[in-house]
Amino acid sequence: MHETKFCTNCGKSIPRDAEFCPYCGHGQAVATQTTQQTNPQPNTAGSTYQQPQPQPGDAVYNESPVPGLVVSTKLYLRDALTINKRMGRADYWWAALGISLLAGAASLVVFFLLALFGGLDDAYEPTGLSALFFYALLLIMFVAYVGLWIASFTAEIRRFHDLGYSGAFWLLNLVPMVGGLIVLILLCQPSRQLNNRYIN
Repeated sequence: MHETKFCTNCGKSIPRDAEFCPYCGHGQAVATQTTQQTNPQPNTAGSTYQQPQPQPGDAVYNESPVPGLVVSTKLYLRDALTINKRMGRADYWWAALGISLLAGAASLVVFFLLALFGGLDDAYEPTGLSALFFYALLLIMFVAYVGLWIASFTAEIRRFHDLGYSGAFWLLNLVPMVGGLIVLILLCQPSRQLNNRYIN
């Protein structure tokens, strides 16, 4: 009977001594034992395209043991002034969601307070205690905005470090029209452990 083996890529039956699969062209390892042509195991992908697989040693990294909305948001805020660490993908995106929810809630409160004190009227001229409250609210909003921008800036740098890239990749945000999209695509990539100079 004709000795066969199965292609390591597409799963089709090929001659035992074949170095390359005649169907998909994938290189084959030298066969160590013979198999009979019985039930070939086809590739479950269904096409020649396969999902990128993590390289050996590329494990998922997250600083928090179980990333979640509250835990990751606390990590995001705690490390707001830290750039010499890494931030895993799950921690980053959970924290981004948490910060967005907090910012949305704070915006609703500010909008309500401004409406309550008449600050939304076009002819509003703050005077006395109303002026003090209005300008204090503007100052608090400005400080919060700057703080969140700094936290976002450092979180993106830490996320780039998790990918093995320099924090200077943040400057891609400054490229008109496509820079933000490029950064978004990079931030969605999985952790890279191999040859990552930012692993301590």
